[in-house]
Amino acid sequence: MGAKSLAFPILGAGTLKYPIENLPRTMYEAVKNYSDLNSSQIKVVNFVVYPQDTEIAKKFDEYLLSKQESEEFHSKDTASSNASLPGSQQEPSSMTPRTNETSKEYDGIEINLMIDSISNVSLDVIVNSTNKNLELNNGSISKFILLAAGPEIQNECNQRYPQGISTSKIAVTKGYNLNCKNVFHLVLPPWDENSPDSILANLTQIITTCLEKAEGLGAKSLAFPILGAGTLKYPIENLPRTMYEAVKNYSDLNSSQIKVVNFVVYPQDTEIAKLFTEYLNREKNEGFHSKDDEDEEIEDNVSAGQKDVGVTLKFFAEYQNLDNAIETVKKEYDSLLTTEKIPFDVDLTESRKPNLKSIGTDHEVQISIRDKIEIHGRHSHVKNAKLDVQSLLMEYKEADEEIIFKDIAQWSYFDENNPENIRMFSDKENAMLEKAYSLGKRFLNLKKIKYDIKKMCFQHEGRKFKMKRKQNLRYEPIPDTWSPMEDGELIKIVPVKNGPEYDDIQATFSRNLPSYRIIKIERIQNKTLYQGYQALKRKFEVENPNITNEVDGLWHGTAEGSIDGINKSGFNRSYCGKNATAFGNGVYFARRIRYSANDKYSVPDANKTKRIYKCSVLVGRMMQGHRRLKVLQDSYNSAVDDIQRPRIYVVFHDFQAYPNYLITFSV
Repeated sequence: MGAKSLAFPILGAGTLKYPIENLPRTMYEAVKNYSDLNSSQIKVVNFVVYPQDTEIAKKFDEYLLSKQESEEFHSKDTASSNASLPGSQQEPSSMTPRTNETSKEYDGIEINLMIDSISNVSLDVIVNSTNKNLELNNGSISKFILLAAGPEIQNECNQRYPQGISTSKIAVTKGYNLNCKNVFHLVLPPWDENSPDSILANLTQIITTCLEKAEGLGAKSLAFPILGAGTLKYPIENLPRTMYEAVKNYSDLNSSQIKVVNFVVYPQDTEIAKLFTEYLNREKNEGFHSKDDEDEEIEDNVSAGQKDVGVTLKFFAEYQNLDNAIETVKKEYDSLLTTEKIPFDVDLTESRKPNLKSIGTDHEVQISIRDKIEIHGRHSHVKNAKLDVQSLLMEYKEADEEIIFKDIAQWSYFDENNPENIRMFSDKENAMLEKAYSLGKRFLNLKKIKYDIKKMCFQHEGRKFKMKRKQNLRYEPIPDTWSPMEDGELIKIVPVKNGPEYDDIQATFSRNLPSYRIIKIERIQNKTLYQGYQALKRKFEVENPNITNEVDGLWHGTAEGSIDGINKSGFNRSYCGKNATAFGNGVYFARRIRYSANDKYSVPDANKTKRIYKCSVLVGRMMQGHRRLKVLQDSYNSAVDDIQRPRIYVVFHDFQAYPNYLITFSV
């Protein structure tokens, strides 16, 4: 109808008797949700209260005031990201080489669309899409760069990267005869129709990595070709949004020293130039809209489809006594029912859910999965079902641990009188021994046998046995940045008082949290946790060879009481859903330090001291998160708030994140 404004009365507050305390939030959120999810021409909505309805007016005033106060933390970002942006809106009349064809500025980063050869660009960094062997004479972009830079650039590639680089990695060389300081050479995976979201998310990630690396080198400007548009066959209609949003997302999350990013289109690629120009102009006119977190609570009912077991009751009575009779029976029946909630810290994959369903069927109870497993039914049935569910969860947890710990080390034993006859412990025993070893325990009691882990021996039926622990061949050396550790030292918390590590974190605080003061920075050196993380990383790289599996520099705010547990055991699933569930019931990490530094996540202690971890996280194949997500779909490794421009990452595996640094800070 073309309307631009509406007026609503306070719906339901009169003879319909809707509770007035519920109406402010319901009506406000309905309008806000519509605004967030639609590019609307409606500009004004008025809620109209009759003068005599003072109580209703008071409720609406209090609610709107509370919304303003609670959202103040986010309002600055919202305002800046939705601000009108300068730049030409005219479509080019021809495709002759020129710069600044059209531009847009995001919080200080000016984005230019250039119609030219990328070898003609004059900026700090030029990005080159090439092949794994870094043979620059292959591929149209590389050929132009090689021709303009000279043979020295190929020589540096050969010397510094003799084995080439893997997919989604970056090689850095000088610019030589190009008008730039450095060239970033990267390798992208080919387009995969079966995994379009993962491929585009990977493109976003590698653009982000380029921006981070450029900023680390002190660069203030970059030029990107249109990545994936050539022989890799990325659909060109997806590229404008993906590339622009990657830069915008980086700008939103960082107070960046980078001021200019150019996307460079070759003059003959008129269709690509048209798509990029149209997209940029459309965004100028419409602005960007963000989705609020869903606020719904939807259960995953694993008992769905099972036949209800019960009886039908028919009541015959005089009309005036019928309601009383039904109510009496209902109360009596309800007293026979109960609900038990069981926390879980294992991956309940789709293949595992049927076993829970079977327990529900066997015991005639209803089982559903929310943040906990809920069992509903008669008292005696629920009690028996609970035991079976707990036993099943323990089996799953042990199975998960067996896989991880076997990848770290293999334990064996032999009779000291017959050392040649070496036997391997079972996977279950191996996991329990390795877990005890990693926790620094002296003894492990298992099946009436006392294993001496320090002396590596045990006795059984009067015979003495020796034990051996063989480090898995895929053992990952500890990082060079770690301080020395003794052979038997598994965990070491090291103060970081100066150097590049300290300076990097301090710079992040200065840019993004200027009102906070760092009290101390500690490096977490946990050998067992690090090896588990590396083992899972290798697994991801085998399963997802063509995408970026790891994201560094994510943040996780926490409370003082959780520090020891995280330092020793990492982010196990006992932390799932503690502070957030909007994108799934896992452990949350954020690109934006200000998000994790919020008091809701980085909980102040009595002295108003706060704590936050800087982490490495294995994200692998990402899926769109949502509040009802309890377990990931098969073949996915993490959930995010937005596939195209993820800012929040949710993981569900014990070894999927490593806490590199713990920062203690205060106002």
